[in-house]
Amino acid sequence: MAPDKSRFRHVALAIVPAVIVPGISMARMLAGGRGTSEGLGPMAAPAAIALIALPFLWYVAYAVLHTVNTYVALVDGAVLVRNWARRLTIIEGPGFVAWTHINSSGIAGAVLVVGDDRAAVMLNPRQWREDELDKVWRKAALQQQFGGTPTPHELRKRYPTIRIPLYIRYPGIVYTFWTILVLLYIGVVVNVFARI
Repeated sequence: MAPDKSRFRHVALAIVPAVIVPGISMARMLAGGRGTSEGLGPMAAPAAIALIALPFLWYVAYAVLHTVNTYVALVDGAVLVRNWARRLTIIEGPGFVAWTHINSSGIAGAVLVVGDDRAAVMLNPRQWREDELDKVWRKAALQQQFGGTPTPHELRKRYPTIRIPLYIRYPGIVYTFWTILVLLYIGVVVNVFARI
């Protein structure tokens, strides 16, 4: 079973109209400049396109990686889970599936934890069709559990083999990093086009 591609498609379709008006106003601002800045003139259009198109292409690459490489399958009674980096986890049973809300820095995000006494893997429930996952869990006879609201550290102690993404373990640091990266990206693109 492959992830639900429509989630990424819906986000992409929502982003396109949302960036058209700001993109046009950004191109006009870059062309005319503000204050002591003389503006980019005709180079404003390619600069605005680069500012918008490159992050959008990054999102498309992210969506492709997270849908092409990832799957959940039932093979000979064992549940196979492969993540976007092609890391394969095999749950041979008796296994479990736990609906868990990870409490990370005061934000509780829902995840699914699937595992047995040897291995566990975390799934983002928004990335999958719930009815299809339920069929796999029923066929594999996985015991349904409620995982509570552990912190990432408690979850790691409970399931030592589980991999918890950095954005869940350290959300403040990750969001600060991405904010700085976005500001640097905007600064670099504008300066590159200002020199052309």
